[in-house]
Amino acid sequence: MDPIVRVVPRVVSMATKSVSIAMTAALMAAANLIIWFPGESGPDSQSQYAQVVAGHLDDWHPPIMAWLWSVFRLLADGDPPMFCFQVVFYWLGFGLIAITLARAGRKFAAWVMLGVALIPPFLRLSVVLLKDVGMAVTFLSAFAALFWYRAQNREPPAAVAVTSLILLFYGALVRANAVFAVAPLFAYIIRPRWLGRPWLLMAASIPVALALVPAANVFNHRILHAEPLRIIRCLQIFDITGVAFYSYDLTVFGPDHSFTRKEVTACYQPHGFDSLSPWGECHFFWNRLAVSPNLQGTVENLDGRSAMGAEPNLELSGLWIAAIVRHPLAYAVHRLGYFGSEMTAPPYFDFDVETIPPPYRAIYDVVTAPAVWLVIGVGLLVQLARARSLRRSASTDAALALLLSGLPYSSAYFIIGVSTESRYLFWSLIATFAALVISGPELRMPWGRHHLTRLQDGYP
Repeated sequence: MDPIVRVVPRVVSMATKSVSIAMTAALMAAANLIIWFPGESGPDSQSQYAQVVAGHLDDWHPPIMAWLWSVFRLLADGDPPMFCFQVVFYWLGFGLIAITLARAGRKFAAWVMLGVALIPPFLRLSVVLLKDVGMAVTFLSAFAALFWYRAQNREPPAAVAVTSLILLFYGALVRANAVFAVAPLFAYIIRPRWLGRPWLLMAASIPVALALVPAANVFNHRILHAEPLRIIRCLQIFDITGVAFYSYDLTVFGPDHSFTRKEVTACYQPHGFDSLSPWGECHFFWNRLAVSPNLQGTVENLDGRSAMGAEPNLELSGLWIAAIVRHPLAYAVHRLGYFGSEMTAPPYFDFDVETIPPPYRAIYDVVTAPAVWLVIGVGLLVQLARARSLRRSASTDAALALLLSGLPYSSAYFIIGVSTESRYLFWSLIATFAALVISGPELRMPWGRHHLTRLQDGYP
């Protein structure tokens, strides 16, 4: 039989599969938009939209989201434009990855990828107007556009690469700690071969992330003209109080702050900073530590927003560093306690978990615990790093890019997190699930076959 005759049905079959995947993704996106329109906003997004309306931005929340919202206001007021932005990029990312898998002959994996998009915690969170969601969907779409070409062993056109860079740029700015997730995705854009040394790339991501922090501040303050509120004070106060709690040393607050052991015990919670915040029931921690001593007599009369914008205490950074240096073990216990609470944070849902029958609640807790899937992600990373050293493949490169982005991002919460919510791990969990589906052939291929294929390709 003529080879062309044999190939044509195969091509038609793959095209048909791709079209069915694309149509399904489009229908799911439409249903998502219709059912949850106009989205759900919370205190954070409401605060950002209020800044847009007032025409005055601050950096308590990354101002890039407020700036984008100001652009969307040219189309329509309120939540709908931001909601549509999130949902469209959510399904664009998952849809493009699924279509790419279908085109590669991996029909089952393509449908599984769409199934990942329908996982209740992911789907439910995608309609909440949050910076965490904006980061995750732009990172996912930036990756998906590149995966389309990388899976075919083709270099992406300049327009696609630039578009992915713009999405990556937005995602990096929309969460302060997103800088820890950027370098591997950037490597996937410009030089996928760098993923061949995953541990070196992961190590290199740390100084890159630290360098991006001041760069992001310059952009926020000089380009977007956002008022600096020095949000790092939240972390500093949380850490100092945690060190005082575990070390029983109240002198870490400094000589001019009269905190008692009773106040520390009553107000400190390892799972979050909120009680110590300007709006918390123990806001006197903020007033005494974050605000300049010159305002101590008047700050108690200020509302939360005014207290955030009051003249800062320039000695706070020194107190923070001194507390960590003096009591490193107490600091480690404090940070580990917070990180543990983040790793077991319940998913974003409307229903009460207590309504689940007890025999199934334990299973539910395990399946939905971020820690379980991040451990799976670490194991997958180790296995793929080993497989990548034996033979490079498009699926391994793609999965490594996702894992090297998602896992360091979630791990960074060990030192920078101040509140416990599952939304903070949205990108890490999406990256882990997507990497697991994409890397399927590598996981099924035993070491002997890897080695045989490597020998056939001319490698020792």
